[in-house]
Amino acid sequence: MKKSFFFLAVTLLSSFSLMAQIPVGTYTEWKKCIDELVVKSDYDFSGRKTVVILPVETSNVEIPKDKDLKPIVNNTLKTLTKQVADELQKKLSKAGYKVVVGESANYRDPEAIVIQLNWQEINLGSRALRTWVGFGAGSASFSTEGVIYDGDKEVITFTQRRISAMDTRQYDKIAQKGVREVCEDISKLVLGL
Repeated sequence: MKKSFFFLAVTLLSSFSLMAQIPVGTYTEWKKCIDELVVKSDYDFSGRKTVVILPVETSNVEIPKDKDLKPIVNNTLKTLTKQVADELQKKLSKAGYKVVVGESANYRDPEAIVIQLNWQEINLGSRALRTWVGFGAGSASFSTEGVIYDGDKEVITFTQRRISAMDTRQYDKIAQKGVREVCEDISKLVLGL
């Protein structure tokens, strides 16, 4: 009797972990938090409670020519990896995850969920247009592409973009908010794995 109960418990637990996996495929508006999600192959992150953020790639971000916006974007880019790691730690620590920064883009850990982000956009928009025109004019936008590794294998890719259409705070606050909101979405993805 004990053996059959143990076998049943193991079978149920293993099927629950398989059910938690996102099936192979392409998803748009995944759980209303990730614009596009592509699961390339099966993965098994069960039991992994460490998330490794590799140094964020920022070469695709267009630096504004405006003398007031340029230093804000540059400062955001300089600290982007730390900001992303800190924001994810805030969101994921409640679920028992630890977030660390990997040493290089080539770093892999088969015992962790490894995420590489290629930040695409930090567009602070125009506060004046947001204030005086509205209706989406002057919107700020932030976007990234990401890859999630299982060991050395690239198993998931995703893109996420956030738009801030009505925020009239200082540009540096808008930059912080944009990064924070994209990280909130990424944390929901990690929790959904």
